[in-house]
Amino acid sequence: MNTIAQTKPARPMVELTGLCKSYGPHDVLKGIDLTVNKGEVVCIIGPSGSGKSTLLRCINHLEHPEKGIVRIDGQTVFRDEVNGKYRDHSQKQIAAVRAHVGMVFQHFNLFPHQTVIQNVMEAQIHVLGRSKQEARDVGMKMLTTVGMAAKADQYPIELSGGQQQRVAIARALAMDPKVMLFDEATSALDPELVGEVLQVMRKLADDGMTMVLVTHEMAFARQVGTHIVFIDGGVIVEEGPPAELFGRPKKDRTKAFLQNIAHEAHHHPAEAA
Repeated sequence: MNTIAQTKPARPMVELTGLCKSYGPHDVLKGIDLTVNKGEVVCIIGPSGSGKSTLLRCINHLEHPEKGIVRIDGQTVFRDEVNGKYRDHSQKQIAAVRAHVGMVFQHFNLFPHQTVIQNVMEAQIHVLGRSKQEARDVGMKMLTTVGMAAKADQYPIELSGGQQQRVAIARALAMDPKVMLFDEATSALDPELVGEVLQVMRKLADDGMTMVLVTHEMAFARQVGTHIVFIDGGVIVEEGPPAELFGRPKKDRTKAFLQNIAHEAHHHPAEAA
């Protein structure tokens, strides 16, 4: 063990233990164990339908696992009963934990009838109880962070997809999250707009934000990720540092997936970021 690790022990920010989720007879997650430490950028990759997005939604309690424990910064989101059944905490407890988790979706989910700054202020006022002035001050600071301060008084319809996604990131950051979740944040964007969103995400990573992201942007995952998790069929097939997982994958399923991705990138070079 190196001396840095000894002097500054890792602090788990997200802990998943035995996480299971099914829809009817279909088991989507089959006992996921995963720890994300403070300041890590964990990239989740895998084929469509492998359970990646469901995993993210379980962290933020948008989906309710049948089984398993989710902890955010040491706080348990689910409670294990003595008889072995898992039961949710109260909605109030869940909301308190969820308030520390920012999430950015594929689609931007901005309120079309509100301006950019109003979109960023809304949850601050109603969830965190901030005054309008404080919410506006924080909102403008976050819009500056994502390069969107000049658009504060415009409406979402006046913005490009990339700009809308940057506003969505600012809205999540304004809640002072301990961890940010990104669910294919660039997949709904035109290829030429992907770069501006990835640049914002890269800056957050450089600033030490704990991030968990589902992504098909392999170059970004390799450059910015600190830990890569390959999921297929609802289980973690392989995980490790980017250089190891991309450069020397151990499992045949991982190798096959990466070869397929490389083949697609070769035939669709515009998507290579």
